[in-house]
Amino acid sequence: MDFEKIKEQNRLAALLDGYQLKKVASTGGGELAGPCPFCGGVDRFRVQPANNIWLCRNCTAGQWRDVIDFIAKRDNLTIGQAAQKLSIGLTVSNEKPAARKPKAERQAYGPPPEAWQRKAREAAKKCQNTLYSEQGARALAYLEKRGFKHETLQRFGVGYSSGFTTGSLWIPQGITIPADIGGQLWYLKIRTNHAPKYTLVKGSKPAALFNADELETAKSCLVTEGEFNAMIATQEFGDLLPIASMGGSASNRIDLAAWGPYFMNKSLVLAVFDNDEAGDAGAVALYERLGYRVKLAPLPMDLNAYFQAGESLREWAKERLGFYAIEP
Repeated sequence: MDFEKIKEQNRLAALLDGYQLKKVASTGGGELAGPCPFCGGVDRFRVQPANNIWLCRNCTAGQWRDVIDFIAKRDNLTIGQAAQKLSIGLTVSNEKPAARKPKAERQAYGPPPEAWQRKAREAAKKCQNTLYSEQGARALAYLEKRGFKHETLQRFGVGYSSGFTTGSLWIPQGITIPADIGGQLWYLKIRTNHAPKYTLVKGSKPAALFNADELETAKSCLVTEGEFNAMIATQEFGDLLPIASMGGSASNRIDLAAWGPYFMNKSLVLAVFDNDEAGDAGAVALYERLGYRVKLAPLPMDLNAYFQAGESLREWAKERLGFYAIEP
């Protein structure tokens, strides 16, 4: 789903006909103010028609939102439903939305037990050493062919398992990818040489934000679909902005209780997922959770394939950052 195109083709001005708004500024395309259609007030609701954005000092805490967010709030929809509604040109209702039912509290998604983590760490370390042995030679050659430098593989703890058991854990044969976040080992993933392409060591918690530690202080970041994509992006332009992965699957959904704090200070979240149905679904899910700050950065193929094709990931990243830097 092309969010930018949806926003471009649906202007707030056309949706606000009949609202009691007055012009309060002329610069930058002008700004309108008036009572908020959702919570009332006098002039807490602001709109910049030229930039196609709005805010409410109460409803959005003064943060600018876009036309998709407006329809979602007005019609009591999720961001994905609102985007779908605008994309197929349905007439939107002016009726006051029904009150939302309060959601029951639930605990944040957490890491595996300490006992599991200890055994999985031992296995990951053993696999990391094996990668640089005769047993791991073919796996290392494969990774080098994909463009990974040894420093990158060591930074992310990538290894190779020939298939072994440690304690009660079975570590299948393949390239091992540990997800160590905040001092906790959330999962140990295996890149196999057969179907399915990826598998997890039993007990892993895969709905985690791979490489999340790098996101903590930066104002912008990039989110990819897979760990290999996050790793090659970090290698090629990690000094420009930090990169995280959705745990290697577009079907994973960010648990805001667990991972929301990593995005609280972000003004820009670039999202680059695979160019397929699963990737589109992942982009919608990310937009639903993080809203206006998410900007899609599409590629005709995944990041690692793009790099292998001889393209410059660094120049691509600079171009995307430069493009979004000029937006309001």
